[in-house]
Amino acid sequence: MIDHLLSINGLKNEDVHLFKSELQPYKLKKKENFISIGQWCRNIALIEEGFLRTYHLDKDGKEVTTDFNQPNTFCSSYYSFYAQQPSFEFITAITDCDMHLLSYNSLQKLYASSWVMNVFGRSVLEKACVERDFRLKKIMHLSAKAKYEWFLEKYLEVYKVAKLGHIASFLGISP
Repeated sequence: MIDHLLSINGLKNEDVHLFKSELQPYKLKKKENFISIGQWCRNIALIEEGFLRTYHLDKDGKEVTTDFNQPNTFCSSYYSFYAQQPSFEFITAITDCDMHLLSYNSLQKLYASSWVMNVFGRSVLEKACVERDFRLKKIMHLSAKAKYEWFLEKYLEVYKVAKLGHIASFLGISP
């Protein structure tokens, strides 16, 4: 599964092997945090199995869901990871998760070792930025019904495992 994800993102066999050599297997139990507010995010996770929810706390201490991560995706507190600063969000497992972690230092090592790795890293980051902007546009401009329909189309597997309140928070609607 990981080989396929890496290959569709432009890596060839020798690059896949190099990338995988830097990964560390990691398991997270349901309700465990991958990152908490104030912690420094040292890793990007490649999710093999399971689902995670990203959220922050508003001024009243209420949880606001900002993302869901599914199998075959990368997950991190990207601000904390790339800026090497404390996180302003939580990332919590909503199911048991099997992941592979890539540390900041390992990523820098990969970038230094290969132009292909630089292109791969840029491609993954660009895709994440585009998806985030598209998701924000949907959430900000669609009706509640249209948001829910879009969610079911895009996140059907998340719908099966996430709490309705977390989905409503993500969509900016009341349950």
